[in-house]
Amino acid sequence: MGKGEEKIQVIHRITKSSSACFHGDNKYDNNEVFSGRDHIPLDLTREILIRLPAKSISRFRCVSKLWLSITTQQDFIDSFAVLQSSIPPQSLLLTFTREDNMKTHVFCMLPFRKNSTSYNDVNKFDMTPPIKDCRYSCSNISINGLITFNTKTETVIWNPTTKEHITVLKPKTPKPVRSFLGYDPRENTYKLLTMSCSYIRQEKYQDPQILTLGSQESWRVIKNSPDHQPRSDYYCINGVVYYKADISFAEDRDDHRIVPALSKAFLAMRLKDIIMSFGVRSEHFKSIQLPSHRSQFEPKFENTLMSYQGKIAWVCHNSNILKIWVLQDAEKQEWSENEFVLPLPIRDLRGSRWLKGGTSTGEFIYVWGKLIKDISALSYDPVRETITSVKGLDYEEFRRCYGSSYNDRMTLPSYYPDHIESLVSLKHIMSSPSV
Repeated sequence: MGKGEEKIQVIHRITKSSSACFHGDNKYDNNEVFSGRDHIPLDLTREILIRLPAKSISRFRCVSKLWLSITTQQDFIDSFAVLQSSIPPQSLLLTFTREDNMKTHVFCMLPFRKNSTSYNDVNKFDMTPPIKDCRYSCSNISINGLITFNTKTETVIWNPTTKEHITVLKPKTPKPVRSFLGYDPRENTYKLLTMSCSYIRQEKYQDPQILTLGSQESWRVIKNSPDHQPRSDYYCINGVVYYKADISFAEDRDDHRIVPALSKAFLAMRLKDIIMSFGVRSEHFKSIQLPSHRSQFEPKFENTLMSYQGKIAWVCHNSNILKIWVLQDAEKQEWSENEFVLPLPIRDLRGSRWLKGGTSTGEFIYVWGKLIKDISALSYDPVRETITSVKGLDYEEFRRCYGSSYNDRMTLPSYYPDHIESLVSLKHIMSSPSV
């Protein structure tokens, strides 16, 4: 027997042992699994385990105390996240809001790659979120596989892979606040940032507050932050949170100079769109000017902020043309610019598809604006100039799985860019002291 066949035999025996354990036979014999020539070196065991799906890793933790120890160590969890992020996305995570009496959130996973798991093999019911009430708004971002829900008073952080969730109370403020979850990869730290949001220009600006998850401290005020109002969903890229914001400006009536609204002498108030960045580790804000050439497209094009190939991007698009600016240097505020003509219109007779985001591998994802015949999406690759249909459940199966009726109205679906399986333990995050 060759070495390759021997390794297959070993893995087969491990799988059989873990399967028996998973089905209730807890009296496993570690010596039987690792005896004789079948013994696998510790480093090789780790390399095999880290390449398995998260669900299998969770199941295999009952094989032995050694495997439990290996797969729950922080360096293993971090390495698993890095590995998952380095491979092309294998599935698309969508969420709908069903406007029935319960107003529930519905999550749906679509296979993205040809070699990815078929939808029938995915446990649909494992995507049931801990929060069903639509009073909880669901943010359209996944950070290390974590998703957040928000109300006026609390934030819920959920790991769909492990089914674990935690609830964090927001600070008490007189005005509504928006909460952003940030992650600093250098210190492996998660922080919640809250900012007041008001469309009344005369209201006094309130300083943001921040909470480091796992620390013993309470919410802290970030003083001397720039006066602005968050206006969009956010993205966290390499330890920096980005979001669209408004800043107030006043225009001099005489020479039409645009200056910050600091004096009552300037009476004509205006709002200016910018991108605001926030360093999770430094806790410093920095404003970024939007691309100057975008203005000629925006009156007739939809525009959006998105994550694209691991960078923040500004996109103007319609059914045939997509114009994208990618921020290459935040300090110098340098943008690269590209224009793509779609090989076929995104609109057709069945309804509208809307651009929902980009992937780390450079595809753009379009999703149906209405649920008519199936739950599906389009993937546009601008390099290959191809559009691929991403098939999922047909509407009949969707209704059977999630208890939906023809009278239920679904909101436009949201898409989570580059969502990955995650072994991150929320309990560990909340119990570990911050660095």
